[in-house]
Amino acid sequence: MPRTKRRLSRAASTLIAAFATLAAGSCASVVRAPADVEAERLLPVGAAAYARLDRVALSAVLASMPGVDANGASAIADRTDSMTLALVGAKDGSAVVVAVAEGRYPAGAASMRLSSDPSWRKDGQAWSTRDGRLHLAFASSGRAFVGTAPLDAVLAAAAEPNPQPVPARWADEWAAPIAVYLPRPMDALRARLPLGDGAVPMSAMMLSARASSGQAAALGAYVASLAFEFDDERSAVIFAPICRLFLYVAATALWPERSATVLDAARWNASGRVVRADGIPLDAEDLAAFVTLGAR
Repeated sequence: MPRTKRRLSRAASTLIAAFATLAAGSCASVVRAPADVEAERLLPVGAAAYARLDRVALSAVLASMPGVDANGASAIADRTDSMTLALVGAKDGSAVVVAVAEGRYPAGAASMRLSSDPSWRKDGQAWSTRDGRLHLAFASSGRAFVGTAPLDAVLAAAAEPNPQPVPARWADEWAAPIAVYLPRPMDALRARLPLGDGAVPMSAMMLSARASSGQAAALGAYVASLAFEFDDERSAVIFAPICRLFLYVAATALWPERSATVLDAARWNASGRVVRADGIPLDAEDLAAFVTLGAR
C-alpha cells in the first residue's frame, strides 16, 4: 500500500473513532460557535483542499479506506447530514484531516465516558487521545469538531471565524451537496501528469456534484462538473489540453471500469479564465476516490 494511502487510512480510522464517540452522546462542555457561519470558515486557513460531503458520499469515503468497516462507516454517516473538511499537509508529509460535522448526535454520557477512559484526556475545550492522534470537541448548533491534529485553529475560529477560503466566484459550485476545492491544484497534478519543470499557471480546481434526477438518483448517482481556473484567459486557451489530459488520467486511474463512459459524457467548454467539463456521471464511490486526491 502506498505510504500516502496508509496515512489517509490511519486518518480515516481515527476519524471514525471520533464519530463513534459522537454517536454515543454529546453532553461534554460545548464550544460556542455561531450558527450562521459557514463550516469552512471554521477550518484551518491555507489547506491543500477543502471538501463538503453529503451523507452518501461520506459513507463511501470512510468505507473506501483500507481497514475501515463499511457497516460501521455507514452507521456513522447515517447520523451525519454533512461534513466539511480540510486536508492539511503536516511537516512530516502526512495528511492531516480536520472536519466540522453537522448532524444528529444524541445527548448522552460522552463526557463521563471519555473522562473514565484512560486513553483520553481533557485538553482545554477539547478532548484528545493520549497518543495525540485524535482530537474532538463538541460544538453548539449541532456541530462537532474532529481532527487528526490539535483543534486550536478551529476553536479560535469558533470565536472569530476565518475569511471564506473558497472565493465568491466559486459560490455556486461550492453550494453543491458535494464539492472539492483545490486552491493549489498543481500540487496534486504535477505528480500525475508529464508536465516537466515548466510552470503551469493554474490557480484553482473545483469539482462539484449533485444527485441525478429520476431513477438514477435512487441508485446513488451524481452528475459532476470539473472546473480548472487559470491566471488569465490566454493561459486558459494554451493549457486547456492539460485539463483534458487530467480528466483522462483521473478516469483511467480512479474509475477504470467506467472511464470510457465518463470521458464520452464530459461536455467541455471554456469561458474567460475557466475551462470546465460538465455532465460527468459518477457515483458515491467514484467521488470518494476523487475527494482524497488532494492529499495523495
